[in-house]
Amino acid sequence: MNNNIFNLTVSPTTIAIIGGGLSGSLVAANLLRDATTPLSIKLIERNSEVGRGVAYGTPVDCHLLNVPAGKMSVFADEPNHFLNWLHSNGHEQVTACTFVPRRVYGDYVQATLKAAQEKAVANVQLEKIVDEAIAIETKSSSTIIYLGSGQCLHVQKAVLALGNFPAILPKPIANLNKQYVKDAWSSHAIADLNPEDAILLVGTGLTMADTIVALRQQGFQGKIHAVSRHGLMPCRHKSTTPYPAFIDVETAPKTARGLLHLVRQQLRTLTPGEDWRGVIDAIRPVTQQLWQALPLPEQKRFLRHVKAYWEVHRHRIAEEIAQILDTAMESGQLIHYAGRIQSCQQLENGVDVKICEGGTHKNIVVRVKRIINCTGANCDYRRLQHPLVASLQEQRLIRANSLSMGIDTAANGALIDADGKASQMLYTLGTPRKGNLWETTAVPEIRLQAASLAQELLKSFNYHATAGERNLSFTLRKPVMLFRQLFDKESSTYTYLIADPETKTAILVDSVLEQVERDLKVLQQLDLTLRYCLETHIHADHITGTDRLRSLTGCLAVVPENSATTCADQYIGDGNILQLGSVQIRAIATPGHTNSHLAYLVNDTHLLTGDALFIGGCGRTDFQNGDPGELYDAVTQKLFALPEDTLVYPAHDYQGQTVSTIGEEKRWNPRFAGRTRSQFIEQMNNLNLPQPKKILEAVPANQQCGRVLLALDYQI
Repeated sequence: MNNNIFNLTVSPTTIAIIGGGLSGSLVAANLLRDATTPLSIKLIERNSEVGRGVAYGTPVDCHLLNVPAGKMSVFADEPNHFLNWLHSNGHEQVTACTFVPRRVYGDYVQATLKAAQEKAVANVQLEKIVDEAIAIETKSSSTIIYLGSGQCLHVQKAVLALGNFPAILPKPIANLNKQYVKDAWSSHAIADLNPEDAILLVGTGLTMADTIVALRQQGFQGKIHAVSRHGLMPCRHKSTTPYPAFIDVETAPKTARGLLHLVRQQLRTLTPGEDWRGVIDAIRPVTQQLWQALPLPEQKRFLRHVKAYWEVHRHRIAEEIAQILDTAMESGQLIHYAGRIQSCQQLENGVDVKICEGGTHKNIVVRVKRIINCTGANCDYRRLQHPLVASLQEQRLIRANSLSMGIDTAANGALIDADGKASQMLYTLGTPRKGNLWETTAVPEIRLQAASLAQELLKSFNYHATAGERNLSFTLRKPVMLFRQLFDKESSTYTYLIADPETKTAILVDSVLEQVERDLKVLQQLDLTLRYCLETHIHADHITGTDRLRSLTGCLAVVPENSATTCADQYIGDGNILQLGSVQIRAIATPGHTNSHLAYLVNDTHLLTGDALFIGGCGRTDFQNGDPGELYDAVTQKLFALPEDTLVYPAHDYQGQTVSTIGEEKRWNPRFAGRTRSQFIEQMNNLNLPQPKKILEAVPANQQCGRVLLALDYQI
């Protein structure tokens, strides 16, 4: 982020994201991109690196993505985002059809999160916490997250981006000595093997393929046995002609058998040049809707009879990986079985595993030195042994899905508790939603869920409800805008940049002459056109940059009416509205500091108070026709009448504070809280403050919109 932009040190709103893998990182990146109001994001990840998780944390270069690069953008609205990043980061040879290493994709996710953090508005912050969330407690208006280190976080909302939990060991091998049994994704899964050893892989899906690729890369020559119930191996990708949509969700069969029959009909009618892969891909856009339309008994029937076949045809592998598997089978190194493990007998130097083959029911015994569990992730929350999940279950904050896949969620990703109520504080995405959505673990699904969830979270903070409506129904208060708070250290002045992201038009409020170059740079970086320079009043402590900016950009100078200026292109008064695309700025007369002072309410959420109201204070009233009685009336009757969650952004602060709310100022501002009008007037009349150092130069210059003829020394 530009060093001249003053970052917020506090934020009234905090969101915790538990899990820093792909899904957690994408929620954070979307929040950073879209947030325009103060926000603190706590990204909690037990590993020192975020953005990788299990899938993209592999150090094995030959572990490739299962989807070509052209389809792996993390932003659905920027389909070439990943390709562009690759071409800008030393991978110029990559095409849309290339299957790149997963390690490189992890680099991309990390870079995307970093870029989002750097480009976020000044009051939106990301903090990465290397720790593990072990418990959650919800209160009426906040959530407490307990970390393994003993730290507690108080947040408004939390996202469970938990990803995949380790696979469960099948019963026949669960009691074996741990020296013989490894999880495929443990760091030592294939370590310390001798070239002549034989091993058994339990599972024949994508995890098996990854394990074999890693074994071959390290030069393993021993026998590899692989077993699964159906013995199906992953299918390979192949370039194919897109197949037209053939399933209508409304009229589609509501049985697993009917859907399977419909797909087989399409396969029987394929013409030369068409391929079964196109048919499967044509189902992709409506898979979740088809799944949700199936009654529960039919979903269970699908899982029993169709799931294994769907998985190998839907989740395919790169041609290079398929070739490695083919070579291993052709050489006799890899033997795979369709069957079940019946028993395991631990010997002095190995294990005898009895496999009952499907179909023939013949028993096969293989002697191996190691068993590697490749059965995939465990998403049965009833069986998970994890302190955070246990905490959620104990407090009845989650409800396990009836299919033993994940947990129940509302359409917006909110957790559904044991009583069937959707949470307003806890959300999730990805694997935990598998029972509800079925297809929910690939990047195309994760990126959509992450973007939608970020919007849902931000929207929930920008709702405003009456007392009767609160927690029941809400009305959206504002469209999205770009909002930045800029700071001039010399005069302690805040300048506010506000822009409409659609039209790319911007307005600067209370600019500072010495910071014109900074402002121009920010406008250029954000590709914005400056339309207006707006003043809250005639300043006595600095010279505005309006005239200079007007000459350089062609913007219009907008000045409060009755302000004794002769330079304005446009005057603005109480109740007038400046419209900038989706951004609406309403002027509120707040005399007292000066007789023509205005505050500006932006999109009903951001209040630019100028010098009328500071954080814990207010502007002085002893020059430029100031009047303490008028200031008291303006603040207490107009500004304090706004909703209490309205954000307060002052024109100055001398203590490093950056934002407050109307509710906070009503309760805690020492100038106003508990004081009558007469007490306020007496207080302001006895401040005995020295005159601002620049008043003699600043006021006449600002009456000319900052037009000066002499270089002034503002250090005196």
